[in-house]
Amino acid sequence: MRTSDTFFHVFAKALRPALLACTALALVACQQESSSAADAPASSDTVLQVMKDPSCGCCEGWISHVQENGFMAQISHPQDLSAQKMRLGIAPQYQSCHTAVSEEGYVFEGHIPAKVVSRFLTEHPDALGLAVPGMPLGSPGMEIGGQFHPYDVLQLNKDGSSQVYAHIASQDEQY
Repeated sequence: MRTSDTFFHVFAKALRPALLACTALALVACQQESSSAADAPASSDTVLQVMKDPSCGCCEGWISHVQENGFMAQISHPQDLSAQKMRLGIAPQYQSCHTAVSEEGYVFEGHIPAKVVSRFLTEHPDALGLAVPGMPLGSPGMEIGGQFHPYDVLQLNKDGSSQVYAHIASQDEQY
């Protein structure tokens, strides 16, 4: 074996841990960058058409939440909100007090955290939209004295089924 071959092997062996560490750091940095982009607030150009009852205060709270997180909300008060929900394909078991529709046609039913809506819109899944059935205590718009009940954000599939899209285990996970 030549001296230069021995030197190369020793040099490569010495550098291997440093190269692996640099590669790992680069992968972590890329992963953090992509997850922070998905959690970033929506652009103020992202418009949601929000349908709600005119007297619903928790809906107003949710609208404030999405507006504070970069969405623009255009509000309407249809006479038959239930009929609108059915027209959009939101089955009764998934319904809540308000319904938002994005420009792409996705539906967002109930008290869904704005960051979850943003992530969903970034991913463009082949789905109808998202729902938080009912009105979970502590969800955006339903804040009452620091109380919180964990809840699921469901993905509504076009075939009428649903699956858990996100589990919100603590109030901090919403913001």
